[in-house]
Amino acid sequence: MIKRIVLLVLLVAITVLLLGTGGAYWAVSSAEPRYVAALEQPPEMLEESSRQLESRITTLSSDLQSEGNWQTVVSADELNGWLAYKLPESFPELLPKEIRDPRVVITPSEVVLAARSEVAGIDTVVSVIVEPYVTEEGDLAIELRQVLAGALPVPTKDIIDRLRRATARAGLKLRWTQNGGNTVMIIGREMWDTEDTQHRVLEALELADGEMFLSGKTEEVEVEERTQNPSDDT
Repeated sequence: MIKRIVLLVLLVAITVLLLGTGGAYWAVSSAEPRYVAALEQPPEMLEESSRQLESRITTLSSDLQSEGNWQTVVSADELNGWLAYKLPESFPELLPKEIRDPRVVITPSEVVLAARSEVAGIDTVVSVIVEPYVTEEGDLAIELRQVLAGALPVPTKDIIDRLRRATARAGLKLRWTQNGGNTVMIIGREMWDTEDTQHRVLEALELADGEMFLSGKTEEVEVEERTQNPSDDT
């Protein structure tokens, strides 16, 4: 569940958003300092971090099957290790050749998705700044705050249109809304709450320096209860 939501959805988002800036003539070559720092991680550390994330996801998947509370912590180092090692191995066709070295930066207020790209003949870093959170209804929301080419902002309307079409083609059942002028992608809880005999509830998502905390609970329910409450699956 975590890999599908936190990794694959965000990878689709960053791929489409970065491609959407391909014609930006005003791109600059300055790079996000935190992104540069993430690129400087030693290869052996990235490889070990990738293994740690795979192990963490396996443990969480097991926890989700059992009744009770569950939680996990995903670090930026683990995500970046996965992007550096597991992404090319498991999804070699996901990123186009124009997109290189994707990395993630997590702060207490936002997640920065960044990668190198050639824009208007200039080698630059494109950054996608988002804020993930859990809605009152228990869905996962990803609010797009800003897209930057180097240090300059990129208009997002056409990029969002591309993202919506791409996620629809990928079969991702998402909803879209607005918050304070920002576009918000809503991932419905039915993506992980799929079992007839269980409710899997995502209760909280919190950001810290370099880490993202996820917690929730799994509740055993009678099949009749889910049949009598169809709103639980919407």
